Amino acid sequence: MDNRLLAEWYEEEVTIFKTEMDNKDYSTFTMENYVRDIYLFLEFMTRKKQEKVELNDVKKLHITLFMNELKTKRGNSATSRNRRLTALRSFFKCLMDYELLHKNIAAELESAKEQKGKLPSYLEKDELKAFFDMISIVSQKQHQRRNKVMMGLMAFAGLRVSEIHILNISSIQTGKRGLQVLGKGNKTRYIPLPIKLYEELMTYIKEDRILPMRGNEDALFISRRGKRISRRRIQEITERICDSIEQEYPEYNWKQKSISSHKLRHSFATHLVRDGRDIRTIQELLGHTNLNTTQKYTHVSDNQKEKAMEMELSDYFY
Repeated sequence: MDNRLLAEWYEEEVTIFKTEMDNKDYSTFTMENYVRDIYLFLEFMTRKKQEKVELNDVKKLHITLFMNELKTKRGNSATSRNRRLTALRSFFKCLMDYELLHKNIAAELESAKEQKGKLPSYLEKDELKAFFDMISIVSQKQHQRRNKVMMGLMAFAGLRVSEIHILNISSIQTGKRGLQVLGKGNKTRYIPLPIKLYEELMTYIKEDRILPMRGNEDALFISRRGKRISRRRIQEITERICDSIEQEYPEYNWKQKSISSHKLRHSFATHLVRDGRDIRTIQELLGHTNLNTTQKYTHVSDNQKEKAMEMELSDYFY
C-alpha cells in the first residue's frame, strides 16, 4: 500500500497526532518513529480491502493480529513490538481526546513480555576487524571512507543511526577533536573521538565528501544524490556488509547474532565495560537518561567468569 494513499485517507487523524506530539515537545526522532508505526498499522488494516477503514471499526482482534504479524513475519523483538503498541495507544488516545474516536482499543492490549537480563548482541574485536575489512570490499570506492567513518562512529563512539543521520559539519568541535551530538529527547552531548577516527572523519570531509545539493550544505554525510544520507540508507549499508560477512566468514555465525547497525553501538558499550571504564562515563557517552539502561551491558559472560576463576591454588591444595 502506497503511503501517499494512506496519508490522503487519514490526513486529518495523522495531522492531529503530529500536532499533538509537537505541542508536547516530543523529539523529532520519536515523532518520526511513531508516525512510521501508525502508517505500518494503517497499511495492515487496509491491505485486503484496498480502501479506507474507519478507525472506530478497529477491534482488539485487529491489533492482536497486527502484533502477531510483526513477530512472525517481520521478526520484531518484544521491545520493538511494545514500542509500536505504545505508538498505537498514543495515537488512539489523541484521537479520543479530540473526539474522533469513541474508545482507545489499543489500551486494552497487554505488552509483550520482554526478556530481562539478556546481554545485547555485540561483536568481538576480531569480528569488528572482519566487519571493517568488508566495508572496503562491498562499498563503491567513492563511498568507502564515508561508510567506514559512519560505522566507526557507531562502533567506537556509540552513536545511534538517527544521530549519525542528523550530524552536521557544524557539529564538529575541532578544538576538542570531538562531536556535539543531538540525541533522544533533543538532548545534546559531547563525544570526544579516538584520534584515528577523528583523522578519518576530517579526511572524508576534505577529500571524499560529495558536493551537497542546495539545502544540504551543512549535512555531514552525503548520499550519492547530494542529499543528507537517510537513516534507512545507513541501515542498508550495514545489512549489506553483514550479508557479505555471513558468506565470507560463516564461522562467525553472523545470522545467529542478528547483527545490525545498533549492535555496533552495543559493541562499543560492551567493550568499554569489559575494559573497566566507569559506568557513569559510559552512560554519558551513550546518552542514556537512566543508568539502568546502561547497566544492561554490565552482565558478565561465561568466558569472563571462567577467566576470573583462573587461580593458582597449589599453595592451598597439596
